[in-house]
Amino acid sequence: MAPSSDEVRYRPLFSLSPQPAWVYDLETLRFLEVNDAASRIYGWTRDEFLAMTLLDIRPPSDAGPFDALVLEGALGGSIQAASLHRTKGGALRRVQINSYALEFAGFSARMVLIDDVTDRLAAEQALASSQQRHRTVIEQMQDVFFQTDERGLWTFLNPAWTVLTGHEVEASVGTHFLSYIHPSDRSTSLDAFGSLINDTGASSLVEVRFFRRDGGYRWVEASARAVQEEPGVAAGTMGTLRDITQRRAAEEERQRLATNIRQLLDASGEGIYGLDANGVVTFINRRGSEMLGYAADELIGQQMHAVAHQFRANGAPYPVDECPIWLAATKGVACAVDDDVFWRKDGQPLQVEYAASPVRERGRLTGAVVNFRDVTARRRSEVELIVARDAAEAASRAKSDFLARMSHELRTPLNSIIGFANVLLKDKRGDLGEANLSYLGRIAANGRHLLVLINDILDLSKIEAGRMTLDLGPVQLDALVSATVSECEGQIRERPVVLRAEVPATVNAALIDEGRFKQVLINLIGNALKFTDRGEVVVRLEADAAGDPMRIEVRDTGIGIPADRLDAIFNVFEQAESMITRRFGGTGLGLAISRSLCDLMGLRLDVASVEGEGTTMSIQFDARSVGARALSVATPVMSAPVIVYDVASADDGAQMVLIVDDDADACVLLANLVEEAGHQSVSAATGVEGLRLAREIRPALVLLDLRLPKISGFDVLRLLQADEELRSTPVVIVSVIGTESRGVLGGAAAILDKPLDRERVLGELHRFLPVRAG
Repeated sequence: MAPSSDEVRYRPLFSLSPQPAWVYDLETLRFLEVNDAASRIYGWTRDEFLAMTLLDIRPPSDAGPFDALVLEGALGGSIQAASLHRTKGGALRRVQINSYALEFAGFSARMVLIDDVTDRLAAEQALASSQQRHRTVIEQMQDVFFQTDERGLWTFLNPAWTVLTGHEVEASVGTHFLSYIHPSDRSTSLDAFGSLINDTGASSLVEVRFFRRDGGYRWVEASARAVQEEPGVAAGTMGTLRDITQRRAAEEERQRLATNIRQLLDASGEGIYGLDANGVVTFINRRGSEMLGYAADELIGQQMHAVAHQFRANGAPYPVDECPIWLAATKGVACAVDDDVFWRKDGQPLQVEYAASPVRERGRLTGAVVNFRDVTARRRSEVELIVARDAAEAASRAKSDFLARMSHELRTPLNSIIGFANVLLKDKRGDLGEANLSYLGRIAANGRHLLVLINDILDLSKIEAGRMTLDLGPVQLDALVSATVSECEGQIRERPVVLRAEVPATVNAALIDEGRFKQVLINLIGNALKFTDRGEVVVRLEADAAGDPMRIEVRDTGIGIPADRLDAIFNVFEQAESMITRRFGGTGLGLAISRSLCDLMGLRLDVASVEGEGTTMSIQFDARSVGARALSVATPVMSAPVIVYDVASADDGAQMVLIVDDDADACVLLANLVEEAGHQSVSAATGVEGLRLAREIRPALVLLDLRLPKISGFDVLRLLQADEELRSTPVVIVSVIGTESRGVLGGAAAILDKPLDRERVLGELHRFLPVRAG
């Protein structure tokens, strides 16, 4: 059969078309012809296509549209439609078909041209999705996204605009942006808009206030750039509006706090400055600038060490790596220095003390804060105080030395006054009348009173000078209390006052200085008797269950002490009332000396009193000075060997006593007492002469003064102890410095203080020499 006119007409078009094309039978839907483009794109060869129908290239899901398309093709005419095809590999392709009716090889057929739009549709879909995503993002942005035309009218606003201003987007589009801006900020906004329109490459960032529909305003950061319709021609602007109201409020609060902090720093009386981690000044307060002589802007940005701390106080260079402030800022090592020098702008040193504290932010060292103060005046005052203190101490030492020296000098003539008065009072011949004997009694009594005062002044001077020494040893307090009370009974003088002692049956020894403790007891008992007109004075010793002494109380029923004067009675030259000194006598030194002596022995002297009812003075013991513990730590003060004295006990003849003293009056008094004891004496005025006589006459006893010319009594005692023939001779020290020197008088048999007490001297003579018969 000859080709139809349609076939002849379409065959060249069919074969040359770059588009896939085929011809199919309308009745059977069988492919009658395909071109090379169809085989290339769909994957089937021409022969494979010719064995297939349209149903073979259509997916099952496309049955409905396919049936409609076939029906439309059967009706004839030209058809344009979208369809879905399947390739040999199973891939689905979206296509646009153009179908024409024709006669082909005797069949009623249609020729189909296929345009594969799969990639294009995918791109369009991707673009649409992208646009939708961006639109969604823009619409969901918290920041306002805007566009304006070249006149400043809104052309686009996302929904965040309503959140920011309260105005609806639809109502705002087409209005001018300036109508929403605070009048005070409109010029700023207009200048920024104009620069964008005139310079299409520019961008702007301004902070302005936008009004809200419901009143008030919000601070907004407006960021914008020009939009070009064609190169060099601005068609409007686009950008974002960000609500910064809270940020502005926070910044204003920070500025307010910074201002307050600056005012506080400037109000400080100390210099304060900050350093970064490189030691560079970041701020300095007004006081710091004033002290250093620099303006703040002269220091900020400078390395402080190089400006004001580069030299030490002596002018030597100060290496920065040795500077404590540098280490605080760069290494995080805090420091406090109380004596250093900063250098002022005028080159003068500034004596300072400072502290540097490291500053850390989120665990990272960012620098240090330094506060410093000018201590020049204080240092000057300290030096002046030291000078004044040294002068006062020197004056105090001079006073103490003077008092001690004068006390010793006064005791020497007192020894003669009291001694000779006692000699005359004996009046063996009966030459003196009653009046003269009365005068002598007054001389002796006042001499003894003066001696007490001198002894108190001497003790006080020793305590103040820190030269009071103690001879600590175990002491039986029960015996000491009883003996002291017995000695003080003579002070009652026929007054209706009872003096008694209360001691436990058993009490352990205490580690104290027996002589000084007895001095305290005599003082307390004497005070109690002096201020008690009637009633009793009780000295009570208390011990605990183990027998350790706890306290000694001296309780009286006297006049008592006012409550506001209880503390004052222990002050030097103080008594309970100013009139008491005049009425009862005394210097007011006794209690001050007693408390000081108790303190030195580790005891505590307290007072309790009710005015008009009586007073209780109590001495408190502690564990350091009582019981077996005291005995275990007691150490002898004297380290000389024990000497057994050779004292005759059967010979009734007179013994020879050697008196070594450079005071002629003292020699006379001692010779008189030796004679009264029934013995003979010989005197030596120097230590050298005393040693010579001792070797010649071999005395039975030596009475030795310590203050001798040429060689002292200390040396004489040492030489006598070193002599094998004389070391057994007892030596009794008779001196104004005897008791205070007892720590170095280990070889002495006894110590007697001047002025001499007649009974004590006779007692020692009777102890070491036999009582002469007759």
